Amino acid sequence: MQTDYMSLNASLVLFAEAVKGSLLSTNLEVQAGTLDLIFHFLSSDANICALLQTLIDENVADYIFEVLRLSGNNDLLVISSIRVLLLFARSEENFKEKLAIGFSTLLPVLHYVAEIPFHPVQSHVLRLVWICMANCSGILSLPQEEQIACTLTAILRRNLNGELDMSSETFILVCSILIEILKSPHAHDIEKLPSFIEEASKYAISSTLSHGTKDLEDSIMGTCGTILLQWLESAVVDGNDEETLAEILQIFQIILSRASDKKPLKFAELLASSSWFSLSFGFMGLFPTDHVKSLVCLVTSLIVDRLLGCNYGETIRDAHIYLPSDPTEMMYLLGQCSTEDFNLASCQCAILSILYACSFYNERLCANNQILASVEQYILLNGGTFPYEINGSIMLTLLVHLYAFIRGLSHSCSIPHSPEAENTLFHLIIHKDWDLLVIRVHSVAIKWLFQKQEIMEPLAFQMLKFCRTFCEDETVMLSNSSQLVDMQMIAELALSGETTISSLLVSLLDQMLKEGTEDELFSVVSVIAEILMISPCSSDQFISCGIIGSFHGIYCLPYSSRSRTVCSYLIFNILCSANASTFGQEDEWLPLVLKLLEFISSGIDYTSSGQEHKIVVGILCLVLHHSSSNFLIEPAKAIILNSSLVSLTDVVVNNACVKGPSLFQHNQETTFGEFLILVLLLVFFSLRSLHSILEVSIDWQDFLQHSDDVQSFSVLGIPCHDLCRLMHFGSPSIKLIASQCLLELLTRISDQRSCNNAELRCSVGYLKSIIAVTEGLVFSEDSKVAGNCSACLSVILGWEKFGSQEKVAVRESKWFRLIMEEFVVALTAPGLTSKSFSSQQKFAANMAVSLLRLSQVPDWLTSLFDGHLISGIVANLSARNVTAEIINLFSELMARKYLSQEHIVDLHNLLQVCRSQVYEGSSKAPLPEQRVEKVARSTNDVLASLFGLMVNQCTDSGTAQAEQQRLLHAIDVFFQESGRRQQQHATARQETVPGDYGPRQGSRARRPKEKISGPGWIRIRH
Repeated sequence: MQTDYMSLNASLVLFAEAVKGSLLSTNLEVQAGTLDLIFHFLSSDANICALLQTLIDENVADYIFEVLRLSGNNDLLVISSIRVLLLFARSEENFKEKLAIGFSTLLPVLHYVAEIPFHPVQSHVLRLVWICMANCSGILSLPQEEQIACTLTAILRRNLNGELDMSSETFILVCSILIEILKSPHAHDIEKLPSFIEEASKYAISSTLSHGTKDLEDSIMGTCGTILLQWLESAVVDGNDEETLAEILQIFQIILSRASDKKPLKFAELLASSSWFSLSFGFMGLFPTDHVKSLVCLVTSLIVDRLLGCNYGETIRDAHIYLPSDPTEMMYLLGQCSTEDFNLASCQCAILSILYACSFYNERLCANNQILASVEQYILLNGGTFPYEINGSIMLTLLVHLYAFIRGLSHSCSIPHSPEAENTLFHLIIHKDWDLLVIRVHSVAIKWLFQKQEIMEPLAFQMLKFCRTFCEDETVMLSNSSQLVDMQMIAELALSGETTISSLLVSLLDQMLKEGTEDELFSVVSVIAEILMISPCSSDQFISCGIIGSFHGIYCLPYSSRSRTVCSYLIFNILCSANASTFGQEDEWLPLVLKLLEFISSGIDYTSSGQEHKIVVGILCLVLHHSSSNFLIEPAKAIILNSSLVSLTDVVVNNACVKGPSLFQHNQETTFGEFLILVLLLVFFSLRSLHSILEVSIDWQDFLQHSDDVQSFSVLGIPCHDLCRLMHFGSPSIKLIASQCLLELLTRISDQRSCNNAELRCSVGYLKSIIAVTEGLVFSEDSKVAGNCSACLSVILGWEKFGSQEKVAVRESKWFRLIMEEFVVALTAPGLTSKSFSSQQKFAANMAVSLLRLSQVPDWLTSLFDGHLISGIVANLSARNVTAEIINLFSELMARKYLSQEHIVDLHNLLQVCRSQVYEGSSKAPLPEQRVEKVARSTNDVLASLFGLMVNQCTDSGTAQAEQQRLLHAIDVFFQESGRRQQQHATARQETVPGDYGPRQGSRARRPKEKISGPGWIRIRH
């Protein structure tokens, strides 16, 4: 190691000697090339410190300074030399002595590069100068320091004049060098230095501010909001610089006086949030002069103007002479009678404005009880009488909000109040002119006002004005940046349930139905609809206030499509978001549903792009959805048994079926496709509702009849073969809903047949056609469609036990074997261990279970699940990819004696690990996210909401927690089955042939069931 180091050092010495000779060459290109060689040599080695040490020790830096001195400011040599010297500067301790010696050589170069715009090594030279001055204090002579200051000032001057642009690095270095000059012990002896520093400081400060007016204003306001405001806060403590205080206040006045600009508002909010009002009284107390008081009041008035609007600050400007400098005296003046004293009345208006502005920034000039007492005294003694020069409506509005704010705070603190003052103010609210919308409001004040039943009538008038304004300009009322009463505030009040806002709006809606114009009614409905957009859960409040009866009234009157459409969206969103328990009053919903059915029966063009009828169909879907939970039962019956709706469904479905393959083009984006999807959703929710409310009266096998039957449906539904056509030819959305409807029908037919032991009333060919369509979609790209179809096949496989027709249809199917063969190939695939089963494999597992449960298991299935294949499947399983479906399959295989004892032991060990992981994972699982209510603004939103409801109703898994529970249940079933297997094996050990683990053929005994034929069945066809 030491030998290598000595060899390297010797090589560097040789290199240094070689380059020194080349640096002294008279050939310019040789010198430049040598400098570039040194630069690249140093730049390419990571161990640069060792290289620098050797080259500096060999005096290479001295030679480079000499090249620079003799260069005659040749750019090629200047650039190459400075680049190398800057690399040498990395070794400050070793290089500073050399830099000090060669510093005089740098000064001419500094002057040279300072004169050339964008010179590539200007910042490099400045850095070398700064390094020398920072590390070698006192090395510069007075003329040199003066010369450097002159050069740097010129750089700043040219930058400010736009002659020479400057990088941030150059600017920082210039300022740093000037600071080093000022630190010099001889700086005071430099005659021209003060003028240079003054000029340079001016240019430096100016260059930090952009020439653009906007950036300059931002910089000034930022300085005022930080440095000057902090100085004001300290001035309250020191109290010894009135002149500076006055000048700063004048600056604030200029900023706040700017017209039609958002910046003064932000600045006013900054001051107010920094306890300005308390500071202002501190200023007036420390500097009790008229000049300071007038400036403080002027700034305060401008802040109030910006914060409250409506020129409330004018009251402060008019009365500033009479305003006391102490908050306690201010409260005393507020509680005096001023009916015959104009100056006192003006002063009181100013005090009210200041107090109300303070309320938004949690600033209290006095205790809450003292402020309340003074305001109540003012109300009792003056009764809302304001000087004629002041707008009484504007001041009454402020008085109302201030009193409501104080009372809202006092309520939580149990501060006593004067009922007489409250009644007096209520009298003013009812009989005087005031405007809720013109002033910035506090949520505490608004909440208190809308809790008072005594002023419901004037508040209703104010809310009507709000609704009109909302319809004229939604953007203003939806944006809380306006600081006025906005929709967000109203929605929060409605959601809280602590105010009368919901009942007030419903009463206002009823009033508009009786007396108002359609535009007024439309405005009220639009506001309620927007409230639900913001706070969907407020639906409960509106239902409890009787809004459903108001909707019925709207549909009873000949309003325009615009009004009915917004009302329909509102009804839909209420049904989507309201708690089911609020639907208990069916007497309100039944007339509305009947009116909607009448509206549809009056004529509907499903080829039209209009939204109105489509939203009504969505409403009917939601009514049926709630009826499946035993709510809105009578309205649901009216929908299901409505003949016009049944006929409409038949027409739409028939038109869809005759389109054949072209039906695929009619997706949600087309008018007909959108309406067909809505009708299918209506049928789906109708089938779910039928099961809940009319199960005992329905013969579900009527849905297995052909559509060319002369009979027609008496209930809302679609026959199975039409559903199969829609599944086969329809778009993805149509396939999904139709397959969901088919699964619902087959499940109900199966349940009813099991209960009544009824024979199948359709032909073998009809059943085969259903099997063929569903088999073809088992491998659909849409996992939900594939799951529905596999579930349909599982249901049909379960019918095999009922009769010969079903046996024939099942046995003649070729697709079952293909599906199972694909399934076992997937189960034995090597990649299975890397991820869980796909959805198709889960569905195929369910079908395999159904096939194993047949009275006579197909021979091909027995040969498929042989011992070798089962061993391969078991070996390919792991605790992270096992699912409830695959465990159920193994449970059935074990029950049918397809599993050997070795298989069972392996599965036992695997499932023990799996169960432990599930328990461990469930303890760490995050809490389920709260469901976010979505609202509908368009027919696409309506369809999305209905789709979501359909999927949520029919899915078996849903959440991760539900999947875990299903998995644990399947594991428990497997362990129970294996326990029974062991008991049977021990009991029958002597009777069992050793090694016989083959499947047991033959049918299982089936206990006959009593046939039930309930009276009064509703025939679906007649």
